[in-house]
Amino acid sequence: MIGLIRKFAGKSNTIVRGIGDDGAVAGLPEGQYVFVQDAMVEHVHFEFSFMDPRHLGKKALYSNISDTLAMGARPLFFLVTMGIPEKLSSGDVLKIYRGMDMVAREFGAVLIGGDTTATKGDFFIDISVIGKMVSKRYFGRDKARTGHLIAVTGRLGEAAYGLRLLKERAPRKGAGSFIRRFLSPRPPYELWKELVKNDITDAMMDISDGLIIDLSRMMEESKKQACIHWEDVPMPRTLRRDGLESLALAGGEDYQLLFTFPRGKLDAVSSMVQKGFKITVIGEVVSGKGVRLLRNGSEVEAPGRGYDHFKGAR
Repeated sequence: MIGLIRKFAGKSNTIVRGIGDDGAVAGLPEGQYVFVQDAMVEHVHFEFSFMDPRHLGKKALYSNISDTLAMGARPLFFLVTMGIPEKLSSGDVLKIYRGMDMVAREFGAVLIGGDTTATKGDFFIDISVIGKMVSKRYFGRDKARTGHLIAVTGRLGEAAYGLRLLKERAPRKGAGSFIRRFLSPRPPYELWKELVKNDITDAMMDISDGLIIDLSRMMEESKKQACIHWEDVPMPRTLRRDGLESLALAGGEDYQLLFTFPRGKLDAVSSMVQKGFKITVIGEVVSGKGVRLLRNGSEVEAPGRGYDHFKGAR
């Protein structure tokens, strides 16, 4: 779909990076700014039956801020548009705004406007974020280079497992952390600041639809191939024990960071890990196309790719 839309993109000397990434970058006299927009739709991204309005507000803004960080920018301002059906009360709407306000205060972002409209269908929320570039260069999906190492932050599959538990509605010991990750997926802001400070990467994106499909999008933009190792993908022990590793590879909604970096930066990354930051090297960028998944040295087929909005889960 993005490929079809791309041909309508306008041209301007101020556009540094346009369609095809987590956000757009414009070079203005005051510096470079990032523009991000992301929407959440009832019955597609969430259900009110297991997500209260406050958590919805938090998640909607977290997902946009995650995209902003993934471009190398700090969020400054945001605008919110909502389509509100009759079933939602004014109190519910205020709870959504309170959730967003909690997140905005964490990151120093300021609500400056938006729109509200009545809808006869399902609820939707659409947020735009404006961020100021703080990295030396924008972090692009198109900047992975042959020989670079591929890394991810945190543990993958937590949010997808949390959603599974919510749908099962069956209490399980230790379920709380996974459910919280799905309902309130705060991006790793402190770790991101360290990556920026140490000039670790030029290529980054957040993991929203699943590791395999998001990594394949980065490789497509960079015209490279990723070779990753199944056993190195960080995930909760519960997933490996219960045969649910596919949730880490294709589950999505963790909003962890996926990035590449040159081998010369490996000592700096190792130093960050020693300080307690959760970073795991999972593979390498090579010549070719797509994503190769190796398990104990042998190539295997991925158990699903992730979520494609126009094809569903695969």
